Amino acid sequence: MFIWVGADVDCQIKEIKEAAFVAENEIGFKNSNFTLPLHISLKISFPVSDSIANEVIENIENFYRTLTSFDILVDKIEYCDNISWIRYKQNDKIDAIHDCLNSMLYDKYGVGLHEYDCDYKFHTTLFMDDDTDKVRKAYERVKDTYIPKCVSVNKLVIGTSESGGLGTYRVIREVNI
Repeated sequence: MFIWVGADVDCQIKEIKEAAFVAENEIGFKNSNFTLPLHISLKISFPVSDSIANEVIENIENFYRTLTSFDILVDKIEYCDNISWIRYKQNDKIDAIHDCLNSMLYDKYGVGLHEYDCDYKFHTTLFMDDDTDKVRKAYERVKDTYIPKCVSVNKLVIGTSESGGLGTYRVIREVNI
């Protein structure tokens, strides 16, 4: 099973979500990025054995419950090859959450760092596809859409997927902080 963790900012970035959803449908992406709420990814999704998945999820949820809400500044909409996302400015609080998650998952479950975890870019994915031309076209359609200068992190989410494939994740836990 694959586990995903994020900060739900869906209702705070409605304008870009609506524009991205329209672009995704008109361009015809293979997999939708909108099966989850728009969120700030807190770590690259990771596999765990089914036998420990519930324990891992409970530990993440318990960690979430120790946190308090905070704001994070929005940087810009970016495009790079097969992905377009909203980037966020460096933030000590979200850096600490990322580091604590990585440490806990490694110490308790042996979940190693993905190469992206070593230089993690906090982001909200708008488009991702193997067809870079589709991603570029979608980015061009939304690049000038309004995004707020700041979002508040006050709900954290956990999702799972059997395969880890884009569009296969479902939210299974929400924690308001």
